[in-house]
Amino acid sequence: MLLDPKQQTAIEIELPEDVAIRVQNVSKRFKDFWALREVSFDVRQGECVGIVGFNGAGKSTLLQIIADTLQPTSGDVQTNGQVVAMLELGSGFDPEYTGVENLYMNAALLGVPSKTIDEQLDEIAAFAEIGEHLHKPVKTYSSGLVVRLAFSLYTQIGPDIMIIDEALSVGDSYFAHKCARLIKKYRQAGKTFLFVSHNDSAVKSLCDRAILLDQGCLLRDGKPADVLDYYDAMVATREREQEIRQIEKEKGRVITRSGNGLARIERFELMNADNEPRRRFDVGAQARISCVIEAQHKVTAPTIGFMIRDRLGNDIHGTNTFHLKTPTQNLEAGQQVEAIFETQLDLGPGEYSLTLAVHQGPEHLEDNHDWFDRLIVFQVLPEKERFFTGVASLPSAVTISDQISTINRSYQLGDSIDFSDTGNSHRYRVSGWHKPEHEHTWSAGQKATLQLNIKEPARDATLRADLTPFVCPALPNQQVEIQVNDQTVESVSLSNNAKLEIAVPKELIQRETTVTFRLPNAASPAEMQVSTDDRVIALALRSLSLT
Repeated sequence: MLLDPKQQTAIEIELPEDVAIRVQNVSKRFKDFWALREVSFDVRQGECVGIVGFNGAGKSTLLQIIADTLQPTSGDVQTNGQVVAMLELGSGFDPEYTGVENLYMNAALLGVPSKTIDEQLDEIAAFAEIGEHLHKPVKTYSSGLVVRLAFSLYTQIGPDIMIIDEALSVGDSYFAHKCARLIKKYRQAGKTFLFVSHNDSAVKSLCDRAILLDQGCLLRDGKPADVLDYYDAMVATREREQEIRQIEKEKGRVITRSGNGLARIERFELMNADNEPRRRFDVGAQARISCVIEAQHKVTAPTIGFMIRDRLGNDIHGTNTFHLKTPTQNLEAGQQVEAIFETQLDLGPGEYSLTLAVHQGPEHLEDNHDWFDRLIVFQVLPEKERFFTGVASLPSAVTISDQISTINRSYQLGDSIDFSDTGNSHRYRVSGWHKPEHEHTWSAGQKATLQLNIKEPARDATLRADLTPFVCPALPNQQVEIQVNDQTVESVSLSNNAKLEIAVPKELIQRETTVTFRLPNAASPAEMQVSTDDRVIALALRSLSLT
């Protein structure tokens, strides 16, 4: 069926069996939609700018235009330096090719010569920590492994401008922290970042500025804490009758106030234990927070709460009458009530701010009456007799002994020991081990020892181990001698991955049982001229158990 674009009326076409299709006013169904409108800003070299906003605000469209994967209808973008965009990590990977092959193909698309990947392949592999998966087809990867490989490629080639769109929201927290540390390192080296995230803490800790987009327009551009305060208020003010106000205070400090006005915070104060107003407290000092609210209309049992934030705007501690199980009374219009919170400032030295709120239910996002952000700024001063670092002052003690505790080595027969980076092998490794990698842990040197503290009665058992030897043309086999409590239970020569099952008589199963791998052929890949890895290795263990 063809439609005449010049006609507003329907075109009717007769079909067999007296069937007719009628299409009417087609052109009226299609309207222009501006994903971005009059958005303009500059980013200095070495600056990290966070971009926040609701879904559909235009964040991803903006990044694609900057990355030159979309062309704007009007306006232009000027960049100075090589740009790498991490918009959908791994979207350009071919699932049929291995991780290594995809590294070279994606590098070529980015204009990076294969020689550079030749030189940096070991560094990329080390950062990704995906082990032997590097040589397997990408279609066998989980989404987390794809993120690891893609992020490792994009960061290790060292672009001048990096664009990151929620790249750290996929994958495990260990790798996300690792990526964040790398971003901070590159920032110190003068790299420029544009960073989209719905994680407030990430934006506050990584970014110098933040930009708030809403319905394609640039709504706010400023300090991350100020912009995120406004954004948080927008989240809480989806109802029409609510409003948001940001007020410039002394020394450039910005406070945010939002709410529907059914109840308002009229008076407040931060005091010491003697009810004296204070803005400076010693670490661990008692503090009292007074909040007087007045109902503007009839309000049912409002919730009153407070939040303490650090100088970057990160939430440190917050609570309210709902969570403290101290309900308030119903209030008539004009009626006032005071809430006095008592807390101990077990905080690290530094500058903090106090936020107060009155709302319904457990949190202010449900029905916010008055959210008064950063209305008081106060300092916590260091304690001369006790030094520590961080944002929290936790009671701590230490004992020193030459008797090494085995409490964490408690082992029950049948339990599996996991040698991955998130596993439990750290409880049992004594000596001769490298740092765990994604799925395994390499032995270090010619002897690797585990210690198990077994409380069960001794019985015959089977030692099961999943391991892979380090081999190469110059070293085709690894000689492995396995001992339980210094008694040899197996000697093997391994040339590839093996899953061993070894009988262990109950005479060797003691309360403190050691499992030792003796590895006379341990060598480094660098020594064997197969890579630049200079670690002395022999076995990669994945799991081990006594059952």
